[in-house]
Amino acid sequence: MRKRISKGLSELVVIMIAVAIAIPVMFILQSWLVGQMGRMPELDPVTATYVSRSVAADSLLVTLTVSNNGNEPVNISNITVVYTTTGSGVNTTSGNLLGISLPQSINPRSSITIPLTINNAAKVNEVIVTVTIPSSNIVRTIRATGI
Repeated sequence: MRKRISKGLSELVVIMIAVAIAIPVMFILQSWLVGQMGRMPELDPVTATYVSRSVAADSLLVTLTVSNNGNEPVNISNITVVYTTTGSGVNTTSGNLLGISLPQSINPRSSITIPLTINNAAKVNEVIVTVTIPSSNIVRTIRATGI
């Protein structure tokens, strides 16, 4: 009887080749993913939006929502509203003139909604919110997005 000799690669050699290919591919993939992480846009830690609506002939109600997306509390230290008056002039009002007491604190991963009434106003042009991060005393100015 003749012994048959099978031709081809043994299972061990196939596994070693697969591992030899897989390990460098994983290192290349890992370095590519790390590079992509650096390009990802960061979420702003504090964002603000506002909605304005008329409540009388010459009065606007501005509902301001400030969201803290960060990991530490922030304080709203000032709010400035730039608006067009009913006489077509541009005016600003800020801080305690808006009928709120400042600073207002916002906990991490939460938001606060602040109603603001502006008299003699026809249109809100922009709302600017100044926040302070108490742990580092960093002051940031945020331009609210009108909805």
